[in-house]
Order: sequence, then C-alpha cells, then structure tokens
Amino acid sequence: MKFSFKKAAKAQKVLAEKVKITPLTREPKLIAGCDLTFLDPFKNPTTGIGAFVVLTYPELEVVEKHYETLKVEIPYVAGFLAFRELPLLLKTLKRLKHTPDLIVVDGHGITHPRKLGIASHLGVVTGIPTVGCAKKPLYGEFQEPCGERGCRSPITDPRTGTVLGYALRTKRNVKPVYVSPGHLVTPEEAAELVLSSCTKYRLPEPTRLAHNYLQSVRKVIIQGKSQGGGEYGS
Repeated sequence: MKFSFKKAAKAQKVLAEKVKITPLTREPKLIAGCDLTFLDPFKNPTTGIGAFVVLTYPELEVVEKHYETLKVEIPYVAGFLAFRELPLLLKTLKRLKHTPDLIVVDGHGITHPRKLGIASHLGVVTGIPTVGCAKKPLYGEFQEPCGERGCRSPITDPRTGTVLGYALRTKRNVKPVYVSPGHLVTPEEAAELVLSSCTKYRLPEPTRLAHNYLQSVRKVIIQGKSQGGGEYGS
C-alpha cells in the first residue's frame, strides 16, 4: 500500500495534542543519543541502521550502545521524517539494557509546521523526555545568535510569537544548532542540556557519538561481517 502523506499530516496534528512542554520532573542521570543511516540512501526501499548510545549525565561517559537494522520503504519528505525513521529507532530503543531518562534526537521537536518533529513524535510514543537538536532550521523565525559559545536566539512561531526553541551556538564562530523540546521538557531546559552536552564539537555528545557509531557499523555491514543488531564497537 502506498504511504499517504495526507493521512500522516492528520496523524501528526492528533499526536501534537499529546505533546507536553513542561519542566523536567528530575535531573537526568542517563541521556541517550540516537541516529539513523541507510546502506543505500538513494534507493527505496533500502535497509536502515538505527543506533542508540547511552551516556551518564553530566559526566558524558558511555555506558551502552546498540544498533538494529530494518527494511525502510517510506521515502524522505521534509516534515515527515518520523514516519521513515521511527519504527527502526523504536526497535533499537527496546533492545537497550539501560532506559535513558532523556533522549537527544538528531532532528526537530516542536520547531515543526505541525508541532510534531521526530523528537516530539518519539517522546509521545515512548513517554520519555526528548530534545530535538537539528543541524538545519525547519520552522520558525529567529535571528542569528552572536558568535560566542552559549549565545542563543529564540526561535518563535510566526503565527503566535510563542518561543519554540533556540538557535544555539555550541562552539565559537561555528554554525549554530537548532534546539527545541520534543516532549516533557521546556525550550530553556533543552538548550541548556544540549550546551552542557557539547564538549569541543558543534554537536552534543549523545548524537555525535551515535552518528560515529553508525558509520563504523555501516562499514562492517557493507563488508559482510555483521548481519543483525548488536553492540558492535562497544
């Protein structure tokens, strides 16, 4: 059956009503980063590889990493990333031995035309607090933050003026990242968590390490040395 983006948009509007932008109920002790790649990104269907890396917070020491693979048939369309990637990320999350207190997602939270980016979608489905940290803006208005680490500029909804997130400079004179709450966290908390999770790189350690882990796993799978999920590279 052909995937209906029209029905997906309706589903997003319904799920967006379930998103809660509220303060964290407790300081996270374990935070996870997740990312996804494909064996052949230009082919559809293709095989996706999803990865989670779990770290202690605020120490940022790795305690677990895991990957899974899955056939992916839904094409990429901006604004509908979750429908393409979420099934595999959920499969991978279920394999973790440690349940994270918060997940940082390489994507958007509520800085989304229908207020349901992949970070928000993941948060609503799992009930785990989530933060979106994207490399490019998708929705909202903002000014370029100053060039110093820690500078941030609010991303506002052009329809209501509500603060949705922040364009955040995590490294001096390097492009900002675009941070927004996914679920069960505030925009301000999301920005602080991302900033405190950045060391000497632009991206926060949870998603940066998940991305690096994925690249090593993908290389091994292509070489035919691994066929399923696991903890390769731990």
